[in-house]
Amino acid sequence: MNQLLEKKSTSRKSSLDKKYTIQFLPECLFEISKIRHLYHKDRKLKTSYVIDLVHNLILKYYFRKENSYNLSSLILKDKYGYLYNYYINYLVENDILKLVRNHSKGVNSRIYKLNEIILKNSITRYKNTDKVILKKIKKVYLESQNKETNSNNILSDVKIRLVEDLHHVEIDYPKSIFFLDSSKQEVDIYQKNRYSVEAIKDKNIFYHFDNYGRLHTNFTILKSFIRKNCLLIDGEETCEIDIKNSQPLFLSKIISREGKEIIKKDELELYNYLTKNGIFYQYLQEKFQIKDKKLLKEMIYKVFFGKNYPNKLDKSFQKIFPSIYQFIKDYKKIKGDYRYLSYELQKLESDFIFNNVVKKVYNTSEEFIVITCHDSIICKKKDVNMINSIFDDSLKKEFDDTLHNDCVFNI
Repeated sequence: MNQLLEKKSTSRKSSLDKKYTIQFLPECLFEISKIRHLYHKDRKLKTSYVIDLVHNLILKYYFRKENSYNLSSLILKDKYGYLYNYYINYLVENDILKLVRNHSKGVNSRIYKLNEIILKNSITRYKNTDKVILKKIKKVYLESQNKETNSNNILSDVKIRLVEDLHHVEIDYPKSIFFLDSSKQEVDIYQKNRYSVEAIKDKNIFYHFDNYGRLHTNFTILKSFIRKNCLLIDGEETCEIDIKNSQPLFLSKIISREGKEIIKKDELELYNYLTKNGIFYQYLQEKFQIKDKKLLKEMIYKVFFGKNYPNKLDKSFQKIFPSIYQFIKDYKKIKGDYRYLSYELQKLESDFIFNNVVKKVYNTSEEFIVITCHDSIICKKKDVNMINSIFDDSLKKEFDDTLHNDCVFNI
């Protein structure tokens, strides 16, 4: 454990000793980025603060896909000082921010949104060297590290090594950028991926353990092609191992735990056969006659995690799995939140990946280095057979040895 703590300390140091932080720079701020200060209503404002504020709003938009911000005066004042209102006012008057809902005492803070033109126009990168911002980033980073060791259900010793392992990863920058520039991407997806690629290249490592057991990093938002073809660990080629139809597979555990008695026997047998053999999506592709597997997965996720309105997709799923569909609807209703099922599935998946598979990998050898992307593990190519074996054994034990050999993983 002492060695792991020392490694964590080293990775902390490498993350915190940066002389700058990489941030989004939208076209509307190109000109002011060339100067250190600007004047607004007779007040001297730091351009680095303006850029930092806009960067964080854009970042939140890319991660949450919601262009709505509840800006707390307490947080803004702590980060940007007593002139925080002037920074907001500058952005509003320059049509960068728009006030959506005004402050109501004791009810809500002001709600703002970014001008959507900003998100569609050119966005480049800015190296923010402001010492105060870097100091605050360091403070937040250290505070979050202390919280992370106690948050959610991931074992602390596993977290320590996961964070340390992130700093062993490099990226084939030219290949990644070529892929992004030469393939059709939505603007938001392109910007998010480009930012992440540039941050990894520059060793600006981001990570966050959420309340549902997932680890979010620079790597989890990357396009699959980049993860599978452009990442190196200590300069060596990598492989990615993941679980086929992971969310439907773990739903079978919830059904077994809470709904087995109300699901029709033949229907449950079919569902278990499909998910435990990793052919759930292929089966539905044929049934629904949908060629695009990615589109099908997105549609199925709406059944699993949406509000289950009586649309064409829900009716199609219900026709194939009527009692399972009813169980999904009833489960969400009983729990009082349609999102509850997705949270439970994430927790089950997280507990299995981190506290089962990754823990066994780390216990097997101090030399193994892995990074995760929700239901997948990325490792050195030379280690893939050993780690795949650990993954395989763990899944078979998790699902009572009923999984079909070699049908669960995509390598």
